[in-house]
Amino acid sequence: MVLTKHRISSIGSSSSGDDQISHYLISGLPAGENAMVAEFPDRGWRILRWNDEWHGNWTGEYESAEAALEALRQQVAAAVA
Repeated sequence: MVLTKHRISSIGSSSSGDDQISHYLISGLPAGENAMVAEFPDRGWRILRWNDEWHGNWTGEYESAEAALEALRQQVAAAVA
């Protein structure tokens, strides 16, 4: 499964005031599934998943957007196995 990040926004700034907070929409998920990966100041990168029937919560605390994307890939693979 190939998941791809698409930058959708940069808002605010980090606690240092220098870095913007980034959000990415993720494509390549199974039909009907949606996810975002976002950077939270002092909490790392987190994942939000949802579909037409439920809306999840932000989870995880990853070092990078790529690490969060890999964790999402593993979650989805386990769910469809």
